[in-house]
Amino acid sequence: MNEKQKILKVAIDIPINQLFDYLPNENSFSIGQYVTIPFGRRKMIGVICEISSHSEIPSSKLKSVINVDPEVIFDAQMFKLLTFVSKYYHYPIGQTIMSVVPSRLKKNLNQLRKFELIYQATEKLTKEYINQLPVRQLRLRKVAEAILIKDTRQRDIMNLVSNWSECIAQLEAYGCLKSKKYEPEANVLKVKIPTLNDEQKVVINAITKKEGYQASLIFGITGSGKTEVYMQLIEHSLKEQQSQALILVPEINLTPQLENRFRTRFPNKKLVSLHSHLTDIERLDNWRKAKSGEASIVIGTRLAIFTPMPFIKMIIIDEEHDISFKQQDGLRYHARDVAMVRAKNINIPIVLGTATPSLESWHNAKRIDNKYNFLKLSYRAVKNASLPEVKTVLVNDKTKNGISRVLVDAINDRLKRKEQSLIFINRRGFAPTLFCTSCSWTSECKRCSSKLVVHLKTNRLKCHHCGYDQNIINQCPYCDSMDLLPLGSGTQKVEDVLSKLFPDASILRVDRDTTRTKKSLTLLHDRMNNREIDILVGTQMLAKGHDFPFLTLVGVLDADNALYSPDYRAPEKLFSQLMQVSGRAGRSKIKGEVLIQTAFPNNPVFEGIKKHDYEIFAQTLIQERKQMGLPPFSFAAILRVESKQLKYGEKFVNDAGKYAESLSNKVVIYDPVRPSIERLKGHERFQLFIQANARNDLQNLLRQWVAYLRQSPFANRVKWSIDVDPIEF
Repeated sequence: MNEKQKILKVAIDIPINQLFDYLPNENSFSIGQYVTIPFGRRKMIGVICEISSHSEIPSSKLKSVINVDPEVIFDAQMFKLLTFVSKYYHYPIGQTIMSVVPSRLKKNLNQLRKFELIYQATEKLTKEYINQLPVRQLRLRKVAEAILIKDTRQRDIMNLVSNWSECIAQLEAYGCLKSKKYEPEANVLKVKIPTLNDEQKVVINAITKKEGYQASLIFGITGSGKTEVYMQLIEHSLKEQQSQALILVPEINLTPQLENRFRTRFPNKKLVSLHSHLTDIERLDNWRKAKSGEASIVIGTRLAIFTPMPFIKMIIIDEEHDISFKQQDGLRYHARDVAMVRAKNINIPIVLGTATPSLESWHNAKRIDNKYNFLKLSYRAVKNASLPEVKTVLVNDKTKNGISRVLVDAINDRLKRKEQSLIFINRRGFAPTLFCTSCSWTSECKRCSSKLVVHLKTNRLKCHHCGYDQNIINQCPYCDSMDLLPLGSGTQKVEDVLSKLFPDASILRVDRDTTRTKKSLTLLHDRMNNREIDILVGTQMLAKGHDFPFLTLVGVLDADNALYSPDYRAPEKLFSQLMQVSGRAGRSKIKGEVLIQTAFPNNPVFEGIKKHDYEIFAQTLIQERKQMGLPPFSFAAILRVESKQLKYGEKFVNDAGKYAESLSNKVVIYDPVRPSIERLKGHERFQLFIQANARNDLQNLLRQWVAYLRQSPFANRVKWSIDVDPIEF
């Protein structure tokens, strides 16, 4: 091979963990560019990851790239991060890269978003010039006169005349006008910046006094002013002319309110958001603004951690404990952990904020070597605002309609005082299942080992796992009895019960069934702030981040369900969820109250919530985890296997377990088990848990194990994946 011949190492979106060698064409090329390549009989899109002068394959057998896209999608730093992610999570490099870029780029549909233009008159456009135009060209004269008077938006010209585009083209050809992209004027309001309390000042000083990489955990109670701290930290990080900040939020429902607060606070900074409610073109446009450095502030959900930002100075992760930061399929990364690596690689500070830290973050902050800087906000930022009083309400099977008399009286009291209430039940639909009182039959999904949920308003039985649905039946398919009843409660049933109890109240249900549009949550905030809603009924979508000043009561239904979970993280997740939803009450000067209905009022989780004492609860769990050798005192991974036929899944997972046992005596290999949902979307499921005291021991085994699994004779009969640092079991 000619020594001067360059070889392009290209990553392709296929489940093979290697780069493929290609010869360049006549186009210029660099690392990070998209290329169209021949791959077998197909044409595929790939990304140049390396440029080399050597290939194991003779140059005579190498194919040339077909086309090189001029846009560079990632720089060297981002490739370093993606390479780490691919190796750590044991996911092919090509699929890793393609998992994190906007979908329109992957499809090679990279047309730009259409923007509205604004037209301006040149010196050539005068009254005299308009008077010289033919009298019959009334529309042309009309457009010219409008633009002469003032700069005119494309939208206004469209409303002015029917053939507006011809008129504009004519005036442009005559040199009478010029155009530019319309940018709405920033609504610069005089925002009163809150006066920081002493704790907030200490937190900000501790973070800003040190330059370079530093991980800080802000442990702040709900309503303690964490967002204000974030904004002041960002203001400090954006002092340089070319600088950017990235804020990660756990779910889409946090974005509109947070985005609005940041836009108001930073009217002169370009802000973009990145989340799944954007169209493909909107997402690509915002991604490019971040990549070019045009956007100073980026607010996004977990995938935004991979956004190229050349001038990034700080990363902030709000509600860092939230499990939605962990991707549950495909590339199973944890955005918080990836953010840590990214911040360290480029030597910038990273800030985690939450009222209920994950035990991993808590452990890192409390270690002797102070891996994280531990900072605390222990009281509410609004003057005279205090934490809500939390009480447990004993309930049993005789509790009518699932809502206790105590909670009904509390809601009635708020209605009289023109205050708002939130009733939280983490289950959508009308009821969890349809039940036959004669033979105990329950409605089950044909494709999953789960119940079909009753949706009474649409007269459907739906599976919330695979999407299967059918009409509600009136007769039991086993005993022909007509005595079928919805068993249990969901948001729809709670809404119906409350509507009957409080017919004059304005009640709004908020769950995935009612918030499908982009503007749903923005409208919710407006209606709550305008006091148009008396009672909110909702799921975990309402549990965190929202700030409703007139909401003073939170009622929690069916919290006991989580106590029966086999997941060792269940108490941590329940405490976090209850603490977050409790924090919605009394965030202003009006005292809040939280009523948790339970059959186990003395459970340690509820006792901790009543005392607002996460520290004692966390320390108790930490000690339990240490005694049991569970994370964060060990490192774990799960092999997840799915197969349409039970025998193939069983054979694959058993064979995998035996091979893993032969690789290392430093890693504990547990027996394969079926997960709680044994069958999902028509596939039989298995999982195999492995655990090690040292991360390196686990990673060394995984490297050999994954290579073996890819060569397994049953690999094409099953779907399998490795979940490193799992949080769902």
